[in-house]
Amino acid sequence: MNININSPRFDCKLILTGILLLISTSALAQEYEHTATDILWVRSSLLIIKWDLITIGIALLLLLSGITYVNYRQKRQCSLQLQIKQKEINDQNQIMQHLTADKERLIDEKDWLLKEVHHRVKNNLQIVMSLLNTQSAFLKNNAALTAIRESQNRVQAIALIHQKLYSNSNVAYIDIAVYISELINYLVDCYDAHERGIRIEQQIEPVKMDVAQAVPVGLMLNEAITNAIKYAFPHKQGYINISLGALNDNNIMLNIADDGIGLPQGFDLKDASSLGMEMMKALSKQLDGNFNIENNQGVVITFVFRAEKKFGNIENESFPV
Repeated sequence: MNININSPRFDCKLILTGILLLISTSALAQEYEHTATDILWVRSSLLIIKWDLITIGIALLLLLSGITYVNYRQKRQCSLQLQIKQKEINDQNQIMQHLTADKERLIDEKDWLLKEVHHRVKNNLQIVMSLLNTQSAFLKNNAALTAIRESQNRVQAIALIHQKLYSNSNVAYIDIAVYISELINYLVDCYDAHERGIRIEQQIEPVKMDVAQAVPVGLMLNEAITNAIKYAFPHKQGYINISLGALNDNNIMLNIADDGIGLPQGFDLKDASSLGMEMMKALSKQLDGNFNIENNQGVVITFVFRAEKKFGNIENESFPV
């Protein structure tokens, strides 16, 4: 096919083709321009988001750092306060240890002093008994000898209490059951009760008493047992029953009974003026107790007195049975 480039139709075609090419090129350029703009916007948005994320991260990091620092400060303050409190506690513990040591030392000193007092009282009473015994060697009067002997027994009843308090680990109380048993053995030996066929029975509950109660109770027992051994069985054998125990929550009862000849006819406790009876009545008043003596197939002596919860500022307790 032959194309004539010099023909007018060719020129028109060429011009038309150029116009179409220009239009398409312009459209493509505009499309490329929009695409580039979009790419730049996306990149700009990504950069903005990136910086926003960095800013948020930095803010979060600063917040966490602040929270961590505050927690550290609080923990440090708490630690310092705990150290201060621990030091105060340690100081208080040291003070308490010193006070406890001082208290134990004072208690040991008090116990030692009380033991020494009881020991010296017992020794002094033994000296009194020795003096009475020496004095009796120069007496010929039977009544005077009997009076001295009875006085020795009374002194021994008191000395035995101080001996028990001195020998015990607890210098505040004595076990009244053990004391009564030893007192009975002493009086039995003193008056040869077993050789005369006199039997003594005991029902004693284990009770603690301090010296202020034990001395009157011991003297009361000494008088009652001595009178029973001396007068209840002039020509026969017999028995003496001794019991002591709690009557109720507030009172203790001491009972001494024998099966001897009993009281003389017309006996009245209010009118009785013998030394032994006067002593027992005085001792019952000393302990704010109730004293009674009567005939009941022999003589029955009953003494009821208060079981002091705090006697001499020291609690009265019972030994475990």
